[in-house]
Amino acid sequence: MTKTRNPVGWGYIEDRLDGARRQTLVQAMQAFLGGVGDERPAPDPADVPLSAARAAIPDSLADCVTDSHHNRLLHAVGRSFRDLAGLRAGATLPAPDAVAAPRDRRELEAVLAWASDAGYGIIPFGGGSSVVGGVNPEDTGDLPAVVSVDLQHLNRVLEVATTDRVVHAEAGILGPDLDAALKPHGLAVRHYPQSYFHSTLGGWVATRGAGHFSTLRAKIEDRVQALSVRLPDGREAATRALPASSVAIDPNRLWAGSEGMLGVITDVRLRVVADPPHRANQGIGFDDFESALAAARALLQADVWPAQMRVLDPYEHFVSGAMGGRPGQGALMILGFEGERADLVNAHAAAAEEIVRAHGGELRPKSDKGGSDWRDTFFAQPYLRDALLDYAVVADTFETAVPWSRATEFYHAVRDATLDAVQRVCGGGGVTCRVTHAYPDGVALYFSFYCPGRHGALVDQWREIKAAASDAVMAGGGTISHHHAMGRDHKPWAARELPAAYRAAVRGARRELDPRGLMNPGLWFED
Repeated sequence: MTKTRNPVGWGYIEDRLDGARRQTLVQAMQAFLGGVGDERPAPDPADVPLSAARAAIPDSLADCVTDSHHNRLLHAVGRSFRDLAGLRAGATLPAPDAVAAPRDRRELEAVLAWASDAGYGIIPFGGGSSVVGGVNPEDTGDLPAVVSVDLQHLNRVLEVATTDRVVHAEAGILGPDLDAALKPHGLAVRHYPQSYFHSTLGGWVATRGAGHFSTLRAKIEDRVQALSVRLPDGREAATRALPASSVAIDPNRLWAGSEGMLGVITDVRLRVVADPPHRANQGIGFDDFESALAAARALLQADVWPAQMRVLDPYEHFVSGAMGGRPGQGALMILGFEGERADLVNAHAAAAEEIVRAHGGELRPKSDKGGSDWRDTFFAQPYLRDALLDYAVVADTFETAVPWSRATEFYHAVRDATLDAVQRVCGGGGVTCRVTHAYPDGVALYFSFYCPGRHGALVDQWREIKAAASDAVMAGGGTISHHHAMGRDHKPWAARELPAAYRAAVRGARRELDPRGLMNPGLWFED
């Protein structure tokens, strides 16, 4: 069934939270927060005021370019809390002046030539699931107009190289469609970001995304064998398909993470894996988060690599309800091993069991399906956030990474600073944390916060909490973003993370690849 992208919410309209599940969620959050606001549903899309459309669309592009209110709204913001709360505020929303949806390479070239000749800003758009302001037409200077270029129709699989285990696909293909094309070949991507069902291959690469199984499979940029990029002046840059090279700086890394500011990624050669026939999953309880972190570090430093490893602190464990989570139950680790050979999968699972027991872990019954329950909750969480937004609940997440040697101190400092901000700004609430990805030298900590907000003030409340949390992350020596990308929301802190010489070098690359500064204007630092 074809689903409909929601112009005022996360994901698809058909997957919105409705009925009894919605009521159960609201009642639980009322108990958790001590109350929520009155219900105010998202506005009718037609009632959201947008900035005036300024682009002059030529007749030759009328079949693939539009300035309709519906399409401009759909491409005006990403899907962060800030984005969705902002479009409910009633103020005029900055929106792209036109939306292009080229159906093939020829139309893409024509769209870029038109926008470039007119001096219009160009924002590449995949699934639109950015949660950091990556696709918002903000801070665009004095450009006469901005065009959002939606790549949804550039979605073909061009080649499946089974011997090399590489798939060559156009950038606009969605995660489920890419996996469906690989399945007959016995292959899979095994890359499951929370936006998996409505995010694209090109978007994954442009944001250096991470997926649900990246403890073993690595982040997406490590899996890019080659890619092609179309520049606004018509030039094409295509890297060579090689397993490795030491010739100069890796060109793939120039565009991986570029968020559309160095051209439009049109196709990617991605390293894939065998669809694993053997899997072993295990839940392990710990008295506290610190013990679970120590066990996680011991696993990876012993070269025991789970395909996925999630560690929920006691607060996240309670909120998620995974494996019957209750107050005081402690932290929870969820391990998943997978592979082509059952003996190797079982050997790694057995080694992990020995290590976690040595760190105080208590194995849960194998029959307990809490791991799959938690994964279902993981994909549903943004829809839960949307439902709570109707009741003025400020609910958001942020992720970071830090070396193991500072992980425990960092966790407490960031959580305390965020909780202080939640209580100061909203009078109460909670902060939770989970490990989403881990490495031999460090760990990615993913925080969530919930608090009772006020209709009409939600963006300001969010902004104050976000700033306090981000300041704490930087003070603790963490990265401002592990896998959500930089976007516009992280710029004030990213400037402190990136050396000035590097920021200047990227500006130099932009001047060469996009001399007029048309690609995703306002994203990079002007210093």
